[in-house]
Amino acid sequence: MRMLAVFLSYYCVPLLLFLLFFVAYKINRTNLITSFLFTCALITFVALFSVRLYDSGSRAGIFVFGLIALVFLFVLFFGAYIIAGFLILNTILIFRKERRNLKHSLTLFLALGILLLALVPYFVNFRTLSPIVANMVYSVYGLIFYYIIHIIQYIIGIVLCNFSRPKKNQDYIIVLGCWLRDGKATPLLARRIDRAIGFYNNQKKKRSPPKLILSGGKGADELRPEAEGMKEYAMEKGIPEEDLLLEPESASTLENMKFSRAIMERESGGKPYKCIYSTNNYHVLRAGIYARRAGLKINGIGAKTAFYFLPNAILREYAAYLLMHMKWNITFAGVSLLLGNIVIPILLRRIAPAG
Repeated sequence: MRMLAVFLSYYCVPLLLFLLFFVAYKINRTNLITSFLFTCALITFVALFSVRLYDSGSRAGIFVFGLIALVFLFVLFFGAYIIAGFLILNTILIFRKERRNLKHSLTLFLALGILLLALVPYFVNFRTLSPIVANMVYSVYGLIFYYIIHIIQYIIGIVLCNFSRPKKNQDYIIVLGCWLRDGKATPLLARRIDRAIGFYNNQKKKRSPPKLILSGGKGADELRPEAEGMKEYAMEKGIPEEDLLLEPESASTLENMKFSRAIMERESGGKPYKCIYSTNNYHVLRAGIYARRAGLKINGIGAKTAFYFLPNAILREYAAYLLMHMKWNITFAGVSLLLGNIVIPILLRRIAPAG
């Protein structure tokens, strides 16, 4: 009992943060608040655990502390080069397996950007720069550092969303559409449908299965609405037609959610209903944000994606997420650069004489 009390008193901060994380995760897992709380809890726990090991004075404790410190320093000094190397190898792999185009080159551009930022300090002596230019450079680096932390939180958010395990008591599953090739479901779209079918079959073993709402309109380069191609695929997989509802008008994820909500409200006759959505694992977080914007407080299930495809897909998702909050990001970047280049230098010049 005394050991438990000591443990709780020493680790009270990370335990409180973990508690806040679980509460936030329960309320809404499709935002970055949950990933931020999880990260803070994990970092504070590891930091306190490391200090505890060092203070213990035992050889094993000091060895583990040294190992943790070594890993931290290794990541700090070589992490950028490791990530850049991984991204370059991923680009080579995706070029071999997919078409060579701009969409599949995002990892290459990011790798080159990381290498440029990491190597510039070795070739440019910032002390020789004029104060104005130096302030601008430091401000830009600070802004980049912020967005590095931000994209890490976004990736953690995606991972956390994919731990969702909805109960097998759903009335509907919204299957989000994506591009058809020659009027047929692509492998990427097929995985979304298969994920929904898997849930459908598992629930069917215990109770009435949910209706699948196949949501997707006709794009400019498509032969027919995505919903029709999805229906054909689902029926080939053994889903009866009476359990399939088509939403063939949507042109975006937000419209997927809005139009599907209208179908569910019509089908349920105004009665309460339960639903989830099915998409690819990298898309679950952003799709959930759109679901809430459409008035649906629901969780999603994510279909597995080939590992080589994930880095590019996540980068596209993150870019789309930034565009969702474009006004906020432009304002934040503008204010950050303004503070770094005008406000803070003026304050420092006023304070310096007094010092």
